[in-house]
Amino acid sequence: THNINYELNNNSVVIDLGGYYGLWIDEILKKNNPYIPNIILVEPVPEFYNELVRKYKNYEKIKVMNVGVSTDKNESTKTLYVSSDGSSTNFNINVKSVIEIKTLPIDKILSDNYINQVDLLQINIEGDEYGLMEYMIESDIVNKFKNIQIQFHLGIKNDIERRDNIQKNLISKGFKNKFDYPFVWESWEK
Repeated sequence: THNINYELNNNSVVIDLGGYYGLWIDEILKKNNPYIPNIILVEPVPEFYNELVRKYKNYEKIKVMNVGVSTDKNESTKTLYVSSDGSSTNFNINVKSVIEIKTLPIDKILSDNYINQVDLLQINIEGDEYGLMEYMIESDIVNKFKNIQIQFHLGIKNDIERRDNIQKNLISKGFKNKFDYPFVWESWEK
């Protein structure tokens, strides 16, 4: 239950990068009932996005975006490999389809939604978390987040070294490790 153990209220802002079918958000909603934080679900795969829209259509405080997140300066596109259990920009042997997706920089997702502070950011973006976290740290945008929960994936070039550097840089920015199950889930708080 570590991955849902955050103090949230009606005014909290939660962003889920890689919303998939909303399984984690369902748990966040159950745990924080009757409070419903402001939630943004970012999901680039149309099948998963459509399910999220259907599932949360009666929630005023949940916004679903059909985009991926990027570190590019502007809106762009990216090739995504989709399997039955998720998606990745890195080739996956269980690919059932290959699609082009629209991506937005994390900065634009925040500015378009008038967000200056995020209580909880969950990142499960199948390998792209390394570049995103490196960008967020380098640009200081990381300071807009109180809690960052990340699933780092193995099989990415220099994965262990990059994760170690990201962790060191988070500490240098004033973050403390809340929990760490290497390459499963870890959480950082400020």
